[in-house]
Amino acid sequence: MGTMKAKVATKLKVRPEDSAKLTRPNETIDVPAGKTYGFDKVEPANNGHLKVILAAGSGTFFVFPPHWEGLDVVKQIVSKQQAEKLFGNSISDVQLQDLNACLNRYKINTPPRLRHFLSQIAHESGGLVYTQEIADGSDYEFRDDLGNVNPGDGPKYKGAGVIQLTGRANYQDFSKAINDPRVMEGVGYVAAKYPFTSAGFWWDNNEMNALCDRGGTVEQVTRRVNGGLNGLEDRLHYYAKATSIFV
Repeated sequence: MGTMKAKVATKLKVRPEDSAKLTRPNETIDVPAGKTYGFDKVEPANNGHLKVILAAGSGTFFVFPPHWEGLDVVKQIVSKQQAEKLFGNSISDVQLQDLNACLNRYKINTPPRLRHFLSQIAHESGGLVYTQEIADGSDYEFRDDLGNVNPGDGPKYKGAGVIQLTGRANYQDFSKAINDPRVMEGVGYVAAKYPFTSAGFWWDNNEMNALCDRGGTVEQVTRRVNGGLNGLEDRLHYYAKATSIFV
């Protein structure tokens, strides 16, 4: 995924703590300035550290960002605490990372945009309980309007994500937009990897930020998302919660 380079002599740590607290054998690895490592994943951790999963199964360590080049982390727009307060359920680290990647990618980054987007997906996902369609998808078989042209496309490309991305054609468009061919593996991959980014893709394609910016109401936003006003009371409930969180 990337390469990181030590700008100064530093350490790889087994926990996100000050080096002085890591005194046991093998709790730190000394790294000279200029040393490089390949990594598969990086994400925020406690105490101002980053959690880095090194490439080729070389281990998971914590590092102090100012000591390294090449560690670009998605800006956190919504914290774990804020997300769980809104959804009323836990959110995994992987989901939180995708949520913030989505918000950054699609510029869902102002209070009106956040309130509407998050309240709508909270309702659509049942408070983040569902990240894929419950039905088996057989009703989508050979739906030309969804691009389901092959046997099995219905179940494979049933609704994925917190606003359900549905159909081979929509999966293909999403795959191209984020440059990830594995999207075409189907619902399981998208639901696990891009539960929020897939929703942001729909949000962006339907110019929802513009509607929010010009003062769109919950009813107006709901009509775009739902095609009607199904679940309006619940959407209003989540919108009120979002308004108290994102001021």
